[in-house]
Amino acid sequence: SNLGSICTTETMAKIDVINLDRWVSGYLRQRNYEYQVVYDGTEARKSLWQRALDLAPVHMPLPDAFYREEWQRVVQAQSIVSLDQYKRASRIGRGTRLNRSDRVKVWTVFEEYRNLLTQNKQKEVDDSYRDAAQIMQGESTPSSYLAVVVDEAQDMSTQAFHLIRELVPQGQNDLFIVGDGHQRIYGRNKVVLSQCGINIRGRARKLRLNYRTTEEIRQRAVNLLEGFAVDDLDGGTDDNRGYKSLAHGIAPQIEHFDSSEQQCDFIASYLKAITKENLPLHHICIVARIRSELDAIQTHLIQAGITSEKITGESSGSDNPVTVNLATMHRVKGIEFDEVILASMNEGVVPLAKALDGKGDAVERRQADLEERALVYVAMTRAKKKLIVTSYGQGSPYLTGNQ
Repeated sequence: SNLGSICTTETMAKIDVINLDRWVSGYLRQRNYEYQVVYDGTEARKSLWQRALDLAPVHMPLPDAFYREEWQRVVQAQSIVSLDQYKRASRIGRGTRLNRSDRVKVWTVFEEYRNLLTQNKQKEVDDSYRDAAQIMQGESTPSSYLAVVVDEAQDMSTQAFHLIRELVPQGQNDLFIVGDGHQRIYGRNKVVLSQCGINIRGRARKLRLNYRTTEEIRQRAVNLLEGFAVDDLDGGTDDNRGYKSLAHGIAPQIEHFDSSEQQCDFIASYLKAITKENLPLHHICIVARIRSELDAIQTHLIQAGITSEKITGESSGSDNPVTVNLATMHRVKGIEFDEVILASMNEGVVPLAKALDGKGDAVERRQADLEERALVYVAMTRAKKKLIVTSYGQGSPYLTGNQ
């Protein structure tokens, strides 16, 4: 919709605005791709993993999570399809050490998992990216695209960038990539662009002025990532030196309650006070880590006579002045509001216990912790003018500065 305000109808007809998964799905469908793409968290994928994990060596007591993380961060990231490749693969950043003999043993799990995918005519997302790039390389007809603009680059995988590199011929103004490692909410997707055939050396720029949120909100969000190394999308490290907001405002408001009921009462009372002043509600978004907390808040708002709408993959929020928006931390990414109420910042919810438990080693646990912090960072920086943070019971350690 923003492009429509600056482009003519003729220009808009030459532009595709689409997420990469959807584009790849359409491209492969047109070429009679015989595999079904399976996504993280689906029951079909969980079932295949469980069957593959039955082959895990019993004398190597590695948790199940280790194999999934090793698959994503090493095997898939480096396009490894054979044991010989895995023996030579770099495992920099992995906490659990494996010698060559160990790699032979754990490879049986990966080999079985890939065989099960093939038998069931299924491919993972990264596999579909890789297949699309290979099909493209073999086609005689050149790509119809002259340039690609990439947003949210920090959450894209190595295979995604290999595919993007294939989409357009290398040349002047071929790729324009925007990303921020501080907002990476899918930690396994760390990419070195130069290894994907994308040379940004001497061409990269860091934007240090924040035009969205106030300096007070920005500082609160940045403090969450203090002490954590963040990459610069090309193998180096990044920091927040020189990064500042142009606008100033009130400090984030922190509220703690004994129960969920009290938290909901506070939120409802706050929204009612706004409506009494004839101010719109659609400029406000209530954000929580998990859907069940949003459900409880929405139920309370209904009882209080307050209209609300959840943000989904198809909707970026209501523009009805009498409707307040609700979203999970993942779903609110890429959107902004005048005010954000960051609710249910409780221990066990933020960081989410199951996101940290069962990690293969201390390195993976710290990485998972960074992903949870990045989620909160994203949620806080959706607020342009005002941020209210609420919790109940035992508050999140992120609110007290505990590690």
